[in-house]
Amino acid sequence: MKKSAQVIAFFALTLASLANAQRARQQDPATQQAALEGQQQFVGNLSPDATTTCTYTFTSGSGNTFLKYCVTKNGNIVQFESPSGQEYIAVGTIGEGYAFCDFDSATQYYDYAGYGDSGNWQTPVTQKSTASSVKISRQTTDGMYTLVQTISQNPGSALAQVTMEIKNDTSSSHHIGLLRYADVDASGDANNSFDYTYRSAFGYNEMGYGLQLLYVSGQVSGGPSLNGGFAQIIAGGPNPCQIFTHVAGPLQNTDGSIFMQYDMELAAKKSVTVVVDYKAF
Repeated sequence: MKKSAQVIAFFALTLASLANAQRARQQDPATQQAALEGQQQFVGNLSPDATTTCTYTFTSGSGNTFLKYCVTKNGNIVQFESPSGQEYIAVGTIGEGYAFCDFDSATQYYDYAGYGDSGNWQTPVTQKSTASSVKISRQTTDGMYTLVQTISQNPGSALAQVTMEIKNDTSSSHHIGLLRYADVDASGDANNSFDYTYRSAFGYNEMGYGLQLLYVSGQVSGGPSLNGGFAQIIAGGPNPCQIFTHVAGPLQNTDGSIFMQYDMELAAKKSVTVVVDYKAF
């Protein structure tokens, strides 16, 4: 009888666990959103448009030059491995992407993959896809801006280059801040060291591996001004209209993130292009 009672108790606990798991899976977006916000970090809406699903995968090199990364249909890099076996992004909640703020109206536009998006983007359009690059265009739902991203391999340097062209589709100029962001989890570890310079931002494991976001171009007379590379004490993306809220560094043993931001006055019907690299070190 004692053994039967133990068996009955075991099955009761199992059923209770299954019920709790089922309730967790059935949480509505508002409940999930509240849970994320409880982490005291900026997150986007849990829009069905945001995704961490790989659509385009790129692989090159071997040994120290091995590089594998993948890009979503929206233009997020949601996996980055270099050298083989060292992952930096596809860990836990996957955060990587792009954002900009229209400072004139304080309107945010962002897509941070697993950390959500602003819900004001139209469906992305893949303009071109090859074995080494993908070009994705995305317009805002208000019809004011178009963002075109080209993400390409550089096999010899084992890096992924991200070119972002933002176009002002209106008949008046606007003050814009454009950024690229990544939640770095070096070697699959959520807690890392972080720091930044004017032209770079990076997260790494001490005596291990790291991922850096590097300035390539986009600072020209009369054009965009590089505001700098930055590290954050949070894993989620920055508020594109208040980018310094969580900026800190140097940091140790922190579940943090990195981003690089450009500031510009975007003339009517004109576009500006900036370029950054992701490279392991």
